[in-house]
Amino acid sequence: MLSRRNSDSIAVSLRRLSCCCIFIACALQAQPASGVWPESDPRRLVQSGPDSRVDWSNGAVYARATVELPHISANGAPGERSASSLTDARAIARSEAREKAALRLMGALSALRLDGRRTLGERMHEDRELRERLGNLGDRFRVASRNTGEGQVTVTLTLPFLGAQGLYSVLARSSYASEAIPQAGPVDALDPISGLIVDLSEEPDFQPSLEPRIFTDRGRLIYGPEVVSRACAVRRGLAAYHSSVDRAREDRRVGQRPFYTFAGGILGPGRSDIYLDSEDVERILGHESGRTALRRCGVVIIVNPQNLKASAQ
Repeated sequence: MLSRRNSDSIAVSLRRLSCCCIFIACALQAQPASGVWPESDPRRLVQSGPDSRVDWSNGAVYARATVELPHISANGAPGERSASSLTDARAIARSEAREKAALRLMGALSALRLDGRRTLGERMHEDRELRERLGNLGDRFRVASRNTGEGQVTVTLTLPFLGAQGLYSVLARSSYASEAIPQAGPVDALDPISGLIVDLSEEPDFQPSLEPRIFTDRGRLIYGPEVVSRACAVRRGLAAYHSSVDRAREDRRVGQRPFYTFAGGILGPGRSDIYLDSEDVERILGHESGRTALRRCGVVIIVNPQNLKASAQ
């Protein structure tokens, strides 16, 4: 027989467990049904397609697919799309939706601009080693959301750019950090540079890319995968893209004292590479803090979202 002290202790524990369960239930109920589909946040720079999204601000690609539940029948005909129960029907639809979303995500990834010259798919066609590395890319896809509606299931998959399982971990190889950041003559700069913000909002043809390059107005490379370490690319990516000056300045990668400038122009058939005027290049490269900011991937690019081309899938 339990003592009164033990009974009171058990009652208190049950009340705490009940409160905890209620809190968790409320938290789960508060989650949006659409998961992390990025169009819900207008502050992000999002490239949209019919069933795919490229979130350039947060660095991720999404694709989704909706599949209707199969017919429920205890004695389905051979080859007929049917299930023996509602649970079985939902499982079948989830599997089919995931497979369909994975194909769309691969299509969106293939259409991503790699740099100012080619897309990721075009680079894969040229580079057998990269093609082999990307062969198991589907193993890195993550389920962003899985929603069951009236007679159908929707699955959203995502692949982040960053991290050990992200896209850059596959892209960043021996070509990274193969060159040193060039130096310019010393300048009389009182303030150090903590990062670089390049405003391209007035360039209607500019398109974001995974490996943007920055050149001088004479064509000399000052920033790109050639001067960035693999570790930096995997951890931070080569650049972050934002749709406003305020959002760009809030990005921690450029620090408290970013150097803000407008691009001199854009380069490459894909319109994804940049060149800067000579005065800006001297200011950045003429001070050690500017070269350090480039080495640590401290680059943010401002893009007008109305200029983005629709993403493919």
